[in-house]
Amino acid sequence: MTITTVFFDVGNTLLTPSVSEAEVFCEMAARTGAVLESSDVELHMPEVYRFYEELYEQDDSFWASEQRATAIWVSMYEYLCELCGLSTHAREIARLVHGAFFGAGFWKPFDDVMPVLEGLKQRGIRMGLISNWDSSLESIIKGLGLDGYFEVIISSSVVELHKPKPEIFELALSRMGARAEQAMHVGDHIQADVAGAQATGITPVLIDRTQHYPADSAPIVIRDLRELMNHLEPVGTAWRVPPAAAPFTLSPQR
Repeated sequence: MTITTVFFDVGNTLLTPSVSEAEVFCEMAARTGAVLESSDVELHMPEVYRFYEELYEQDDSFWASEQRATAIWVSMYEYLCELCGLSTHAREIARLVHGAFFGAGFWKPFDDVMPVLEGLKQRGIRMGLISNWDSSLESIIKGLGLDGYFEVIISSSVVELHKPKPEIFELALSRMGARAEQAMHVGDHIQADVAGAQATGITPVLIDRTQHYPADSAPIVIRDLRELMNHLEPVGTAWRVPPAAAPFTLSPQR
């Protein structure tokens, strides 16, 4: 069956922050009078990521709620305030940092994104987005001038469904009028993206930019998005996600 539709995850797949979180944190902390060096803040980020990952592993359903997703991000940045010795204005700083990433100016496409989107468009491939993200997703995509490539933009908190639940993939297929066996989904998370798409009958493609996973972690594993163009021929469906995939280290990129 020929692939006619490609869905993409967003964070770590298409977009990456244009400014480091440490720099944003320093900028927002400065508004409360705190003076920090981004290099010092950067030293705490691995611990902050672990904090987030623990929350994610306990219950990933927060992505289906705008309120709960916001609470997770704010608590994460409050924890960073604690690590940096900032307690007086922790909630204020945390909310400022979280709010900064609602703007398109704090995001940019990876270098390999535009050539692939143009290539798929020229081939007549239909495209959509399925992302565990808050309500800012559509405005960010529009702000970056990418909305013309995607027929649907599905944010988990807006539709109150989250990956890897099959329902969010089924919603995307329904809105596109597409068939699962003719669709691919490209994402960076072994469970949310690979397992979620596969459970829906969509061919999963794992983009592993940092070579975190073994090469056989998914039916198709690519290191660069441009490699996707080599897989737009009929593909098999007898693939499965390894039951003991390496743990995924989440970073605060929606």
